[in-house]
Amino acid sequence: MAAPTPSTYSRNVGHAGFLSWNAVWANTDQMADVVVLDLSALEYTSSLKIQRVIWMATSGIEFTLEFKDDSSDEFLLSSALAPTDQQDVDFCWNGLEGAVYTGSGGTGDLVITTTSAASADEINLFVWYRVD
Repeated sequence: MAAPTPSTYSRNVGHAGFLSWNAVWANTDQMADVVVLDLSALEYTSSLKIQRVIWMATSGIEFTLEFKDDSSDEFLLSSALAPTDQQDVDFCWNGLEGAVYTGSGGTGDLVITTTSAASADEINLFVWYRVD
């Protein structure tokens, strides 16, 4: 068996975009650096800025979101020990345009890694982003 294949919906208009991502587990297989948002598949590919992430996960499963390129990972967000109700993380505070990957010119994809997955666990992600 394998980790679930997420269902996704994304829409980007010009430099702004939105992604809905959902995965439901049927076993205990984990995800490791599974692409959530593929920068190279977007119209503008020089950098990815994550503006906001709203997420929900069932009790017990944990995940980490990172920017990843060919040579390194850069931490963005973790659900470790978080509640199961909706969580909202806004990266556009104090006039910033969002969380930006600083390695390799900002060209990293957004990836997810999970731990402690069990059958019937679920993760929902809603991601607002900008690309240049």
